[in-house]
Amino acid sequence: MRHLAIILTFTSAALAAGGREPKDISQAGIQTAFRILQKEYIRSSDLTFDVLNRAALSGLLERLDFGAELVPRVSEAKSGALTGVQSELITPETGYLRPREFTKRETAEMEKHLRAFVTAKARHLILDLRTPAPPGDFDDAADMLSLFVPKGDVLFKMRQMDRTTSEAEINSRDPVWTDSLLVLVDDETNNLGETIAAVLRQRKQGLLIGAPTRGGAVRYETVPVDAEWSLRFARAEVLLTDDSSVFKKGLEPDFPVALPTTIKRQVFESTDHNGVKGSITDKPRARFNEAALVAHANPELDSYIKRSAGEPLPEDEIKPSDTVLQRAMDLITARTLFQSAKIDWNRKAPVSNEPQARRAIPLQP
Repeated sequence: MRHLAIILTFTSAALAAGGREPKDISQAGIQTAFRILQKEYIRSSDLTFDVLNRAALSGLLERLDFGAELVPRVSEAKSGALTGVQSELITPETGYLRPREFTKRETAEMEKHLRAFVTAKARHLILDLRTPAPPGDFDDAADMLSLFVPKGDVLFKMRQMDRTTSEAEINSRDPVWTDSLLVLVDDETNNLGETIAAVLRQRKQGLLIGAPTRGGAVRYETVPVDAEWSLRFARAEVLLTDDSSVFKKGLEPDFPVALPTTIKRQVFESTDHNGVKGSITDKPRARFNEAALVAHANPELDSYIKRSAGEPLPEDEIKPSDTVLQRAMDLITARTLFQSAKIDWNRKAPVSNEPQARRAIPLQP
């Protein structure tokens, strides 16, 4: 009976946390339902202590979503994915950065690339935070934010789940990048990337482009529960300077752009080795022009012959394109054009010396 009481208490707590039971049912009602199932269910022998405990834990973890999960204690073999920061000047005035792990080493890489962009007189930066990295250390998030936030300002706050007070993280260094900033996010942005994006937008230093984030800006703690598994759960919550939280809420982008996760991962796999320019531009089909005439070549004729023979052409291959990054570049281009346009609203139309055209006089019937 003691084991059954433990099961019913744990299971009713899991159901009350968000199972499929009616919300107005009492705890006593939940326990009564389980007692009935234990005695009267057609296969009541299947409802063992182990089965009910596993069902309760599974239901509770499902309810908590990414707030808690079981993870293997044995580290999985590395997938061979690249690490470090991907950096590129997409145009002479626009730099691109994508951290892959959000570690202290990558913070140093980011600072190096940012200083190179500043030296190259780049005016815009696209910070891509869409990499599906595992949860990281918030000291690294603070270090990355310090590259953009003025010295002495509060970056964010951390509040333990069992405390009412919070600890402020203050920037102790001068920023490296202070110009235009666009931040790419989606539902795979990890807890550090989501915190960085939330801080930059709240400070009105960056615009968010992409898809809504999942709301996982929390500090995780991992505790072993047996020889093979550990429990990773949210232990501290990130607060912005106004004490607001994005946990379980997420961030809505300023410019929503949808891109399927499978396409994005294909783009990342391709751009890891070939650069990001190829994911936002199309290579024009070779045509017969003056250069071909001088070279005594006709690329259009060559393509026609290959097509007639059933051979594939380079333009037949459909490569994945990063529509989120494309829209970010479009936004930068539009902003540059508007800022460069000089409109004199007080300017008067020039006076013409030509005689005015005479109005036609209709004939009288």
